[in-house]
Amino acid sequence: MASSEPAIQGSLFAAEEAPEEDLKQDFDAVKPRRRSHPGSKPLASKEHIAAADSSNELPPWHHHSLVDPAALPPMLRHYVELKAAHPERILLYRLGDFFECFFEDALLANQLLELTLTGKEGGKAHGRVPMAGIPHHAAERYCSELVRRGYGVALCDQVETTAAKGALLRREITRVLTPGTLLEEGLLAARRNNWLAAVVLENERWGLAVADVSTGEFQVFEREGLADLQQELMQLQAAELLLPGLEHGQANPMPPWCPPFLSLTPQLRTPFESSHASRCLKQRYGVQSLEGLGLTAIPLALRAAGGLITYLDASQPGSTLPLGRPVTVFAGDALVIDQQSRRNLELTATQRDGQFQGSLLWAIDRTHTAMGARALRRWLEAPLFNQTAIKWRQEAVAEFVAARPLRQAVRRLLRPMADLERLAGRCAAGHANGRDLVALADSLERMPLLSSLLENCRAEPLQALLQPRPTLAALAELLRYQLLDNPALSLTEGGLIHDGVDEQLDDLRNRLDEQENWLAQVEKREQQASGNTNLKLQFHRSFGYFLAVTRAKASQVPEHWIRRQTLSNEERFFTPELKEREGRILQLKARSQQREYDLFCKLRHQVGEAAAEIRSAAKAVAELDVFAGLAELAATQGYCQPEIVTGCCLEIQEGRHPVVEQLLTDKSFVPNSIALGEQINLIVLTGPNASGKSCYIRQTGVLQLMAQMGSWIPARSARLGLVDRLFTRVGAVDDLASGQSTFMVEMAETANILQHASSKSLVLLDEIGRGTATFDGLSIAWAVAEHLATEITANCIFATHYHELNALADTCTNVQNFQVAVLEKENELEFLHKVVPGGASRSYGIEAARLAGVPAAVVERARQVLKNIENKQFQTI
Repeated sequence: MASSEPAIQGSLFAAEEAPEEDLKQDFDAVKPRRRSHPGSKPLASKEHIAAADSSNELPPWHHHSLVDPAALPPMLRHYVELKAAHPERILLYRLGDFFECFFEDALLANQLLELTLTGKEGGKAHGRVPMAGIPHHAAERYCSELVRRGYGVALCDQVETTAAKGALLRREITRVLTPGTLLEEGLLAARRNNWLAAVVLENERWGLAVADVSTGEFQVFEREGLADLQQELMQLQAAELLLPGLEHGQANPMPPWCPPFLSLTPQLRTPFESSHASRCLKQRYGVQSLEGLGLTAIPLALRAAGGLITYLDASQPGSTLPLGRPVTVFAGDALVIDQQSRRNLELTATQRDGQFQGSLLWAIDRTHTAMGARALRRWLEAPLFNQTAIKWRQEAVAEFVAARPLRQAVRRLLRPMADLERLAGRCAAGHANGRDLVALADSLERMPLLSSLLENCRAEPLQALLQPRPTLAALAELLRYQLLDNPALSLTEGGLIHDGVDEQLDDLRNRLDEQENWLAQVEKREQQASGNTNLKLQFHRSFGYFLAVTRAKASQVPEHWIRRQTLSNEERFFTPELKEREGRILQLKARSQQREYDLFCKLRHQVGEAAAEIRSAAKAVAELDVFAGLAELAATQGYCQPEIVTGCCLEIQEGRHPVVEQLLTDKSFVPNSIALGEQINLIVLTGPNASGKSCYIRQTGVLQLMAQMGSWIPARSARLGLVDRLFTRVGAVDDLASGQSTFMVEMAETANILQHASSKSLVLLDEIGRGTATFDGLSIAWAVAEHLATEITANCIFATHYHELNALADTCTNVQNFQVAVLEKENELEFLHKVVPGGASRSYGIEAARLAGVPAAVVERARQVLKNIENKQFQTI
C-alpha cells in the first residue's frame, strides 16, 4: 500500500484512532451518549416528526431530493451528491470524531438508534437541516444494529489527513454495509455462515448463486421448479437476496417463492445479463473461457454469479474481496429435507421458541473453532447421498474414537485456533488490525504441530491434512519477525512493528529517542529553575507540550514561561524553546507512525495475497475439528458406527434421541429399536398421548440424518440404507397469515409428501386426519397410509390415535403394527415409553386428560359419555 495513503484507512470504522478503553464499552454503554454539537439544540422531537409524517406537512429539508444542492454549503452539497448515488442506504458522513447523517437519514437514525436529533445550517434557502451522529469509534456497534434491522449503510470516510487552505478534506464512500456483505467480526455470527444470494428466473427455471463473503465460499445452482428454489433459500437462510428486474424505489412486492424472513434487495437487470456477467466472471478469475469454471452449461446460474460479484465489488470500493471458484451443487448431491421437516426435527433451533439450546446441532456440536462449527452446521443441513463419501467421513471419526490420547491432543491444539477463513478475508479487504495478524500467526504456527500428530493415522481424510504448507509457515515466521507480540489496537499511532525490521523506521525512532532525552532534560532543568520538583512536562493532543504546576505554585514560575491554559487545580505553561522543538518532535512522530502504518499495510497485503491458501488450510482444520468433535461425542455418549448398506434398510437396535437423552437429568431415557426394509415398509404406531410416539418418530429421522452426514449415532447397532428425501409431519400448526387452519396446513404438507416421496424416501407421519370429523379423519388417514404402503413403498412410520388402522396390516403384507406400551394400575396409567409389537385398542385420551390436571368431575363425565358412545346410546348422552 502506498505511503501516501492516509492513516485513517487502517480499518473500516477508523477504530484505531480511539483510545483502547473506549473500545471496551459495549453497545448499551455507548448508546445513551446522546451528544449535541456545541451551540446546537434539538431540532424536532419524535412526536413532531411523527405528526409531520402523518399529516404530509413535511418541512423542506425532510428529504434530500427536495433541496436545491446549489443553495447548500459545500459539505452538505457533497453529502446530497453521495446520497443520490446510494438512495436506498443510510449514509454516514465522517466529520471529525463523528459519523453524521442528515435529512431523512437523520430522522431515521433518531428513531432507530435513539440518537438526539440536532440541526446544521443549510444556507438561507433551507435553514437548519436535521442532523444526527455517532462517535466514530462506536460505529461498528451502531452499524450492526442498523444491519440487524435490515438497513444498508454507506460509510463516507476521510481519505486524506490534510486539505488545501479553504478546501474540504476529501471524503469518499469507503465501505457499503448490507446484511450479505459483512466482513467485520463484531457484525457476524461466528459459528454460522452469512450467505449473500442472487437469483435469476426464466419461467419455472432458476439459477441461484450464493457466497459467504467472510469465508470466500461460493456455490451455484440451476434447476427447475419454484418450490425447489424456495426450499434452497429456506435451507440457506441467506442474509440478503439480490433480485434483478426492479429499480430502487419501485414497488417491490415479495415474490411468492421468496421466504418472508429474507432481506430482499432489488437490482438492475444489466449486471445479470449474460454478456456482463460473463465479462465480470472472466475478469474476476483471470480466465479466457468459463468452461473451466463449469458455468457454460448452467447459463442462469452464470448470470446470477456475475450479478452477485458486481454487487459485491460495489460494496468494497478500491479492493477486491477474495472468493473461491464457484462450486456447482447438483440435485441429488445431498439428502433433501424440506423446511417443515427441518422445523419438526429441530435441526438448528427448537420448534417452540426458536432457541439454539435443545436443537440437534446443540446436542452434537463439540467443535472448538468457529470454522469447525460452521462446517458441522453445513454437514447437518445438507447430509450426503453418497455411500463412499459417508464412509470416508466415518473412517476419520472411527480413528479418533479408537485413539483417545490422539483425539485429546488434537483438540487441545485446536481450541485456541483463530478463525483463519475470516481473518484471511479481512486481510485481503484491508480491514485487519495488528492483533488479527498476530492471531493468524499463532494459528498458522499450529499447523505443523497438527500435521505431526496425524503422521501415523491411516484414515484417508486425516492423511490429506498432512500436506506440507511451506508458504504459510514462512508467512507465520514473517509475521512473528515484524509484528510486536501485543500490538496496539490503533494502526495510526505506532506500537506495531519490531525494532530492526526497517532501517528508516529505526532511524526515526532513534531520533525520537534523542528528542525524548532532550524533553527529560528540559523537565529537570525547569524544575531546578522554578524550584518546583513536582513540575511535570506533559503532552496533550490539542495543546502540544506544556509545563504543569499547581495553582498555588503558578505565581512563582520563571518569567520566560508563557501561560497556555488554566484549570481548576492546575496552570499550564510553555516556553519558546519548547514550542520551537515541539514542531520537530511532532513531525518525527508523524513520520514514524506513517512509516509504521505503511509497513503494516504492506504486511497485511502480503497476507491478503495468500488468502486462498490460508482458506484452503482453514478448510482442512475445520474438517479436522468436526471429525475430532464427532469422535468426542461418540466416545463420551456411547454412540455406535452405523453400517451404511445398499438397498431399502432401516434397522436400529436400541436407538436413542440425542437431544432428549442429554436434556434428561436423571439419565432415564428408554431406548427403542426399529426394523424397516425389504419386507416391512410401513409401521402403524398407536398409543396414548405423551407416551413417546412423537419422540420415537423424530428419533428415527434424526438418526438417519446423522448417519448420512457421516456421524456415529446413539444406538447399540445400526444398518442403514441411504434415503433421498426425509419427510416429517408432526404437530399442529396454523398458518394465520395465509388463512389456513391447522387441518388445511396438515393436508397441504401431506399432499407435498405424497407427490414427492419415492421408494427411497423416509416418511414420518403423526396424527394425519385429526383436524376434522372422526370418520373423515379416519378415512383420510387410512387412504394415505395405504397409498404409502402400496404405491410409493417408502419406509414410513405412521403414528395415529385411529387404532382402527391396525386392520391395514391384514390387507397389506408390508405393514406391521406397533404400540407404545402402557401399564394400567386401577385408574392410573404408567407410560413405559417402550415400543413393542402389536396395535393398541384404546387411545387412553381421558386418562391423559386426568394426568394433565383436568378437573375430576369433567374426567368422570367424559367416561360416561365415552361408555354411551361405545354402546351407541347417543340419545342418552
